[in-house]
Amino acid sequence: MQRIDLKTAPELVKVIRAADSTYRKHQATLSASETVRLSGTYWDGGSRSEYTAVDLVTGRSKGAPQYDPPQFGGPLVDPVVAIPENIAIVETGVFMGKTATARVYVNPANMAKLLPA
Repeated sequence: MQRIDLKTAPELVKVIRAADSTYRKHQATLSASETVRLSGTYWDGGSRSEYTAVDLVTGRSKGAPQYDPPQFGGPLVDPVVAIPENIAIVETGVFMGKTATARVYVNPANMAKLLPA
């Protein structure tokens, strides 16, 4: 996982804004992975994560499902999804009442496209 200054990574900014057009923080994290665990998609202590898949070729995005907590019928184990090539999974949301720093997960084959020059 790398912390990236978004001033130096315009391609990463495009991916994050495709997922959340209101994101205005100056940093994000970028990770190469073949899977991602969709955790924290329900409100808990003022925090909640939202996951969005972004097509790196077209720039189109599609939200991932939100799950209820286990005590209200949600899954007992957080779902794990595969990250295919040319797709980024962007995790945004709220952490303790404030905008969370975006986390971008990409297939290792696509990592170089999003790194700063």
